[in-house]
Amino acid sequence: MKKYVVSVLAATMMCAMSANAASVTIQLGHAEAASEDSVHHKMSTLFAQYVDEMSNGDIAIEIVPSGALGGERDMIEGIQIGTVEMASTANMVLSNFDTTFSILDLPYVYTDYETAYKVLDSEEMQGLINKFAEESGVRILAYGQGGFRDVISRKSCVDLASFKGIKIRVPESDIYLSTFAALGANPTPLAFTEVFTALQQGTIDGFEIVPLVVLANGYYEVCSNVSMTRHLYSPNPFMISETVFRSLTEEQQTILQEAADKAAAEQRAWVEEKEADCLAQLADKGMTIDEEVDVNAMSDACAEAGIYEKYRDIIGADFYDSVMALIR
Repeated sequence: MKKYVVSVLAATMMCAMSANAASVTIQLGHAEAASEDSVHHKMSTLFAQYVDEMSNGDIAIEIVPSGALGGERDMIEGIQIGTVEMASTANMVLSNFDTTFSILDLPYVYTDYETAYKVLDSEEMQGLINKFAEESGVRILAYGQGGFRDVISRKSCVDLASFKGIKIRVPESDIYLSTFAALGANPTPLAFTEVFTALQQGTIDGFEIVPLVVLANGYYEVCSNVSMTRHLYSPNPFMISETVFRSLTEEQQTILQEAADKAAAEQRAWVEEKEADCLAQLADKGMTIDEEVDVNAMSDACAEAGIYEKYRDIIGADFYDSVMALIR
């Protein structure tokens, strides 16, 4: 990836911020609703709270939800060119900018939270994060999470036979396309902001996401089933423009980093605690929770499709092997 180029707009914005370093406002965008059940909004509000406390009100975080700053890929591109200052997105979006981040999106590799955190907080990942900041202009302050992703649809998807021909919305990510093709579905890339309408119109039969997003955004109104496939773990990078970050004083940088670390730890715990309650609430709203899922057959199908060998090459064999060594 080539070194990032800072736009004139970014330079102007940074000069304005530096001129009044004692009172800084930073915009933080995400694509979800401003709901207490939203995983991105929870991370964002915790971060804003801790920044306010640690800076004694000298740094303000303005949260911009509901995709008002663009879709997830748009926001990362905005960070690079200087039109977006901070964003919280799903990890798979980063793979469009550096395929090494696909290491976190491999199907049926991360089977519990302990394993996922071991990788997220590893020296291996920190090295990747530092390299990405230098090369792309996007600094990942911390990783929150969405949890484990399930299939949300109008029918049960509990075995390979039930996936045949079903149109499942997936993010614009090759690894998600490969995963659902391996399961026998018809994966359909679509921006997250278009999913609700597509379900209403019948353009797609379902999608895959963490259940908390279903609850926070009202998808129970257009889907009837949560099939607990837990096919992928969904970490959420919490990002800031490297240009914005470097424009701050060392003390302000420390405040942002410590606030992000604290918010991520609390948000991860919150997601874990909310899982069972979320499913209960979705059941109360009329959804069927399919718990009996043939996960082994699905995992085997991904292996037989050659996904792991393919992504070992894409990610880089040395990095791939070092991360897998943490898991085994």
